Amino acid sequence: MKISAVVFYFGGVMTTSTMPERVIDLANEMNIPFDIIKKGFSNYRHKYDSDEMTLEEMYNKIWEDAGIKVDEAVLARFLEADSASWLYRRERTGEWMQELKLRGFKIGILTNMSSTFGNKFFKSHFADYISLADAMVISGEEKIFKPQPEIYNILQSRIKLPAEELCFIDDVEQNITGAKTCGWQAIKFISNSQTEAEFEKLLNT
Repeated sequence: MKISAVVFYFGGVMTTSTMPERVIDLANEMNIPFDIIKKGFSNYRHKYDSDEMTLEEMYNKIWEDAGIKVDEAVLARFLEADSASWLYRRERTGEWMQELKLRGFKIGILTNMSSTFGNKFFKSHFADYISLADAMVISGEEKIFKPQPEIYNILQSRIKLPAEELCFIDDVEQNITGAKTCGWQAIKFISNSQTEAEFEKLLNT
């Protein structure tokens, strides 16, 4: 199979975190059931990632829905914990991106992420990953989010390759489905070794 580019997601693929780990710890410390926050993420995280609301607005909406009163100092701790949770780098992914680049593959980055987080944290803490990318799409900058087909189409237009020559790496099933619906190849990330093995097998089909 002809694959010319590998496109990477951020959270859970370029990072070791799939949920805000520090937020879980803080919620436990504050005796706030994490299920309340998890439900809020399900309802509002995509709005934060597409810049429809700020991180502060998202958390305030979560507290409002749950009928919880949280003072400004506690809110500030949650905002700090949320941002810090996504900075645990998955170094093997960065190494594999470099290896793929040396083998002649183009590299893409396609991620659900607010423009604020992208500019403040992602573009500094993951600059070496970004330097490998031939094309990148951050949902907050485009005001859309995965798995909406438009966001895949933007990445494809920037990397300038046919859909069938793109392979997407993501740890979320609905985002994998979104990529396949747009005609891409896709691999659900569980571990680096599993993903790399599946990619090599895909190349040889």
